[in-house]
Amino acid sequence: MDKKLLRFYPSPINRRLKIFWKEGKKILNTKNANYSYDGLQEVLNKGLDRIPMEEINSVLVLGMGGGCVVDSLRNKYFYYGPIVGVELDPVIIEIAEKEFNISQYDDVKIIQADAKRFLPTHDKKYDLIVVDVFIDIKVPKKFYSPKFWKKIEDKIEDNGFVLFNAGIDLSQKDIDAFLDNIPDSFVYFIKTNVMRSNTVFVLQKVY
Repeated sequence: MDKKLLRFYPSPINRRLKIFWKEGKKILNTKNANYSYDGLQEVLNKGLDRIPMEEINSVLVLGMGGGCVVDSLRNKYFYYGPIVGVELDPVIIEIAEKEFNISQYDDVKIIQADAKRFLPTHDKKYDLIVVDVFIDIKVPKKFYSPKFWKKIEDKIEDNGFVLFNAGIDLSQKDIDAFLDNIPDSFVYFIKTNVMRSNTVFVLQKVY
């Protein structure tokens, strides 16, 4: 489908971020990947479809991007509770406001921080944590580590959920290695080949 380049933003983290007009709406892309409001939103929605939103009263988004998960939570899943979004790239936070009007949504707080460093400094627990921490087409290795997932476990309420957009074109070996690193308190559902290439985990903390 044709898309029209509207403008680009230079970024010290993501290099060149591009705003396109596609099918009647804006989308945010890097050189090789969609970052918000296109295929990525569909990928995250496949995971959110598995989560009983009526049980969710608080949400943390690690890797907020342009805010498409906020759009989905508010307008597709009718979740109107508080959302905290953590985003490493200050340019993307600027884009979320200027291009996608993230401030239109009530009770959304945005924090500029590295997700891994943020968790140990934050004492609140959540019913749902969305982990979508790509740099272009890669999830940094630190977000697969046992230490990171122990911190995720600490920040999830009992019976709460985690949605992890785990990567593109992961092998079974990659998946098995990740599962070896998660705490025993999590049960999980795996969906592979989402939008042809993504692997999505939905995890629930059961004890």
